[in-house]
Order: sequence, then C-alpha cells, then structure tokens
Amino acid sequence: MAGIDKIIEDIRAESAETVSKITSEAKAQHDAAMAEAQKDADAAAAKIVAKGKRAAEDLIARADSAASLERSRAVLATKQKMIAEAVGTAKRMVLELPVDKYFELILKLVKENVLPGSGSICFSERDIKRMPSDFAKKLVSVLPEGSKVELSKEDAKIDGGFILKYEGIEQDLSLDAIFEEKKDQMTDAAGKILFS
Repeated sequence: MAGIDKIIEDIRAESAETVSKITSEAKAQHDAAMAEAQKDADAAAAKIVAKGKRAAEDLIARADSAASLERSRAVLATKQKMIAEAVGTAKRMVLELPVDKYFELILKLVKENVLPGSGSICFSERDIKRMPSDFAKKLVSVLPEGSKVELSKEDAKIDGGFILKYEGIEQDLSLDAIFEEKKDQMTDAAGKILFS
C-alpha cells in the first residue's frame, strides 16, 4: 500500500505542480492581456481627450470669431448712428441759421447752380414767410448774364433750400437733396472728425 500511496502522492504533487504552472501561465497571460487592454484603453482615451480638446479649441475659436464679428458690427453700427446724428445736426444747424446768414447761403447756392435762361425759384412756406424784403433784389444781383429767375408764389414741400424750375426741368436744391448728394463726403468728414 505504501507504493500506491507514494504513487498517489506523486500524482498529487505532479497535479499540484501542473495546476500551479497552468495557473501561473494563465495569470501571466491574464496580466499581459490586461496590460495590453489598459494600453489600448489609454491610447483610446488619449485620442478621445485630444479630439475633445481640438473640438473645444475649435468651438472657442469660433465663439471668439463670432464675438469679435459682433463687436465689430456693434462698433460700426454705433459709428454709423453717430455720423448720421452729426449729419442731421449739421442740417438742423443750417435750417436754424439766423435769417440773414441763411439767405446769404441761399444766394450763394443760386449763383453756383443757376442755369442760363428764364426760370423760377420755389421756397418752403417757412422760408417765404421769413424771407428778407430785399431778397428779390439781391437774387437778381447774383445771377450771371443770360439768367433770369423769378420768385415763385407757390411754396415747395421742402424743409429748406429751394427748387429751380426751367421749362419742364426741375433742379432740386432742397437741403434734403443737397445733404443726400453730399452724403458720402459728409459721412467721411464726420467720421474723420468723430473718430480720428
């Protein structure tokens, strides 16, 4: 019996050694697989983090660009509003000139714009009422040779300035028309004054 016990004991020892060896190899394979899986997971996580970082940087860059564009638009809108107000103020200032200065300006505009031939000049109702008594005489004195302009009895539907009429031709020299014609020049000038 002692021989069988010895054989059983040897088989047990050999089995334990085989189990230990298999367990050791399985653990090593498991550890290697886990290390490889961890390495793959770390690489995948790094890719995800890098992709997320790039996406966040792109989003921040787009947000900065949009904010910068919006700031530029707001600044431009404010500048345009200020320039429009400055031009509007200039027009009001012309309308509110003292009567003598206002009609001196009118005479200068007539002299610069009158055409040869006969015509009439129309003023706003306000200007007709405040026109100096000697205006007609002064008007004749500024006309170049070959031009004749009579004061119209009809009022023009304008704020200020005048309208010259010649046989079917109207020359609009109302303040609205003058300011509209010179809009770009006045806008540039106002912009330089306000923002330089």
